[in-house]
Amino acid sequence: MTSPLIEKWSISQMAQLFNMCRKTVSKRLKEMEIKPVGKLKGYDVYASDQVGPALFGSTELSDLHDPKKMKPKDRKDWFQAENERLNFELRESQLCEAEDVRRTLNTVVQVLIQACETLPDHLERKCALPPKALTAVENVVNDIRQSLYHQLKHALRND
Repeated sequence: MTSPLIEKWSISQMAQLFNMCRKTVSKRLKEMEIKPVGKLKGYDVYASDQVGPALFGSTELSDLHDPKKMKPKDRKDWFQAENERLNFELRESQLCEAEDVRRTLNTVVQVLIQACETLPDHLERKCALPPKALTAVENVVNDIRQSLYHQLKHALRND
């Protein structure tokens, strides 16, 4: 039994109050299994305290985008929409293929490693560094290469 302070609204009134389509209101009430509390002028009316949560607070945002919690048709529609969004972003160059990223990263790392490996030779020829300084440079370069290797290995493992 509802309290006399709680208003009773028809589907048309709710649609008008909340600027929603009548079909949307009906669908959400049906999904949340909200039952009419009576009739007014021959139309079902619903308790306002049940209507609000059914129309606006019934699903959390995370549930709306969790395909595992969707009905099969909604899940299919969601995946189709996601595929279309990804294809659009790919066409607009807002997204790139994983293989392109791997290839580019491989090229960058090869250039960087080659520069690191040839740095001591350049310093010896162009700057006439003594052997002790060249050894220090080689040690620093080796440490940088090792660090880069471990960071890339860790990043790719988490990928």
